Amino acid sequence: IKSSAASDVYKRQMYDADCLEKIGANVKFLRTIRKLRQQDVAQTLGISQTHLSNMECGRVKFSLKQLLRLANLFDCQLECFFDPRQAANVAVGGTEQDKRYTQSDMELLLTLVKKSSQP
Repeated sequence: IKSSAASDVYKRQMYDADCLEKIGANVKFLRTIRKLRQQDVAQTLGISQTHLSNMECGRVKFSLKQLLRLANLFDCQLECFFDPRQAANVAVGGTEQDKRYTQSDMELLLTLVKKSSQP
């Protein structure tokens, strides 16, 4: 797992409005391909269906924890949410499938993000 690379991508792009729309569109695309309802995905994330809808439309930011949970749900890497080509590759059964984040991967990534945000 390239935790630092994923963390860098997340930090650079997370607050850009165009990026929010791209992430939301890719989440919606992957959710639709997996034939999952918004309600079911929202429940997995611990949010309301309305909040997930707003996230998919680019009106609300995703947290890193939410993106990690989605990556595990969709069996993809975080980069799929930032790159439509990678999302499409996952959708057709490309090489990114079956790369789930373990609990230790998630803890490491969150630790790296916290350390990088400290002065």
